[in-house]
Amino acid sequence: MSNIGRFILSCTFLFSFQYSLFAIGDPPIEKWRYDFAIELRQNQSEFVQKSDQLYLQLDNVNLEINRLPQRKKKAFNKLLVRKIQLQSEIQKIDNYYQQTTLEIRYRKGIDMIKLLYEKILGLEHHFSSMQTYQNVASLSNPNSYPEFKEAKQMLSKNQHKKFGLKMPSLLETNPFMSASYTIVSLFLSNGDQAEKEKDFEEVACILDFTVRMNSDLNTIRHEVEFLKKANDRLKLDCEKLFEEYTKVVGYHVPLEKCRQIDDWGTLDQLIKTYNGLSESNNKDSIKTSVKNEVNLEFATRRVSDFIGQYINFTNRGTQYYEKFSGIIGGYENEAYCGDHLPHQFSDLKFDIENTIEKFNNTYHMPEIQGSRLKDLMYGSL
Repeated sequence: MSNIGRFILSCTFLFSFQYSLFAIGDPPIEKWRYDFAIELRQNQSEFVQKSDQLYLQLDNVNLEINRLPQRKKKAFNKLLVRKIQLQSEIQKIDNYYQQTTLEIRYRKGIDMIKLLYEKILGLEHHFSSMQTYQNVASLSNPNSYPEFKEAKQMLSKNQHKKFGLKMPSLLETNPFMSASYTIVSLFLSNGDQAEKEKDFEEVACILDFTVRMNSDLNTIRHEVEFLKKANDRLKLDCEKLFEEYTKVVGYHVPLEKCRQIDDWGTLDQLIKTYNGLSESNNKDSIKTSVKNEVNLEFATRRVSDFIGQYINFTNRGTQYYEKFSGIIGGYENEAYCGDHLPHQFSDLKFDIENTIEKFNNTYHMPEIQGSRLKDLMYGSL
């Protein structure tokens, strides 16, 4: 065995040892990365061993040819035939290595699609279960606060008795008009000064918070909705990618159904059939083999592109929620009014911080970014 062969085998052993230490408890993406690298290294070490043996035989044949006297034509022709045979075997071994490497990459592409789909489904569940949208809607409208409703109803009743006017229902649903009406009514209401100041104090924090934060809270509400829709589109893109990726090998079951019925074995068998390595060297067989390699190569590159799309989405999601955290933390009268605000305010804070943590630790995947991802996806080590 050559020095290169020994080096590859030692690297494979070392990498396998590292995997045995770190694979247990590691997230699925990390396991995917280790498994991928191990399969590539094992495939490469097998190729090096076989090709080393053939190159050694070829070197010996070349040496014999150089030492052979020119008059021994029969022996010379025999060695020349052997040399051509060895060169042909070396080419076949190299072609086999390229095909098996491509098959490993293709299979790992399917595994990556499966992993990303699970993460996208996790995000979908997270967005649907969190209360951010409802909390924002409640916080941004003073009419949703019980204290404000009671004060407004009492003032509206008094103003109707005094002036014979009642606020139109259309304006009652407008948070700014409703807040303005309540403030004016408090100033114009009957009663002594102390009682009016007490009533004003009860709704002051609600009015201050909703008026100051209404625009920012609505920004959060709209951008959370935007992220939910973006995740829905990402899910559809992942399903479309799987459809295009697997139809190359003749598989036509949608990703969601394949996942539900656990049909991965059927897909695996189709890959083996599609990438079967024929011993025939006829032109049709070679042409088909080349076409198959091109199809698998193109499909594999699409997975790499989708990984970039997913990473961009999670990075953007993290940035959005960090902005939300800044918005909520920017309410300047929180120290004074914190005790007067409803539980939705603290719930919203928790939702935002929890989502940032999930984006950073559950959905973000630094293990497969940058040059390391490209090295793995394109079969280099």
